[in-house]
Amino acid sequence: HILQTLIDGLKRLEYRGYDSAGVAIEGAAAKSESGIKMIKKRGTVQAVSDEVFAQKDIDFNEEISIHTGIAHTRWATHGVPNEVNSHPQRSDLQNEFVTIHNGIITNYKDIKSFLVNRVQECFVFDISISARKRLSI
Repeated sequence: HILQTLIDGLKRLEYRGYDSAGVAIEGAAAKSESGIKMIKKRGTVQAVSDEVFAQKDIDFNEEISIHTGIAHTRWATHGVPNEVNSHPQRSDLQNEFVTIHNGIITNYKDIKSFLVNRVQECFVFDISISARKRLSI
């Protein structure tokens, strides 16, 4: 139910321009090590919806009592439009937490450089949210 609700919400945003979209869910249906599963696609909300409902590791008939999710459409202002840069974005390779962000973090390159040198954590995104997330950890 949560996935359909998230997809329906994204469909309501389709009048706005965007280049990619994605969803993240937490709960029993996520069936991942962190408990958070992300599904992101470049292109239309329909492409994300198709990808969501093609997942073999999600039991869509399973009733779960605890679940949360977020969804987002993105228009690239920084970074190329692709699945890696689309939202939601993850905090680390284990998806400890995920986030979405609207707007531009103008000093993201400085923050990213600082974190790469100090934290020695791999950045797998080209966009400013990567730096912002890691500062919040």
